[in-house]
Amino acid sequence: MNFKAITITDIAKALNISASTVSKALSDSYEISAKTKQIVLTYAREPCD
Repeated sequence: MNFKAITITDIAKALNISASTVSKALSDSYEISAKTKQIVLTYAREPCD
């Protein structure tokens, strides 16, 4: 099985948010809203084509 690596920067660009926001969302920071965390996590879990 081949996997394509996705970076924090890739997620940030796709969602039009900063890389630091993505990093904090993935780390479950209290500084990031639950809605943003959910958006980031959902995107990060999507299979790559």
